[in-house]
Amino acid sequence: MTTSEADQIAAMLEGIANRQFVLRYQPQVDLASGEVMALEGLVRWDHPQRGLLEPREFLPTAVGSELIVAIGRIVLDECAREVQLWHAMFSPGMTSKKQIWANMSAVELMQPDFVPAVAELLASTGVQPGVLGLEITEGDLIAHSDDLRSTLVALKEIGVLLAVDDFGTWYSSLSGIKHLPIDAVKLGHQFVRGVGQDLDEDHVVEAVIDLAHARGLMVVAEGVESWTEGARLCEMGCDRAHGYLFSGPQEPEQARSLLYRGTGWIAPQPRT
Repeated sequence: MTTSEADQIAAMLEGIANRQFVLRYQPQVDLASGEVMALEGLVRWDHPQRGLLEPREFLPTAVGSELIVAIGRIVLDECAREVQLWHAMFSPGMTSKKQIWANMSAVELMQPDFVPAVAELLASTGVQPGVLGLEITEGDLIAHSDDLRSTLVALKEIGVLLAVDDFGTWYSSLSGIKHLPIDAVKLGHQFVRGVGQDLDEDHVVEAVIDLAHARGLMVVAEGVESWTEGARLCEMGCDRAHGYLFSGPQEPEQARSLLYRGTGWIAPQPRT
């Protein structure tokens, strides 16, 4: 371990103790209706000297040192607290179909107490089944599928939704996850980039969406930035999307308001 790594670990330990790790939320939009269906909780480090740090600046060290376990528990706590605020602020009819999603690493999921801790959190906060969703990267699933299988099954049994994040990054196929209790796949940036501009790429994306739907999976497009991408994905039948076309990551209060008023996305009219 280098001196800089040791210093960062010490700083992260202090940050965990002082609740410096905070969430920003990005809306997940139903492409057909334009309704915000979920918020994705994205962790940031509110460093006392360096300001708000992006995950790439601390997650590699956090995962390598397993401090990601403690940070992940903070993320789950904040997500549950956010859902409690929804119920306090909005009508049951408005929040009944809303979800909150968080990223989890294989290191976190393989902790022996992970499922009991999630179950206890859901019970203590009153978060209903089908509201909390966890995203696992395709790379983690490929590398640890045998180790993760029982954990994923147990999470499904307590009502947690599961999604494959960055799908396509490792060029795996949907058949590779058909025996896992997955609810959704998130199309990686490399799928989304160029949609609506390259006919060959469009055919690939449309085929993935159709295959996912045939397996009963919801499809979420990541990193949608242009109206062309959003419109073409909607035409292809992609269920949801997130990205700067709709909104960047927001502080909790601003993100919460998007659940109520939406992002302004208007789906294109179907072709006749």
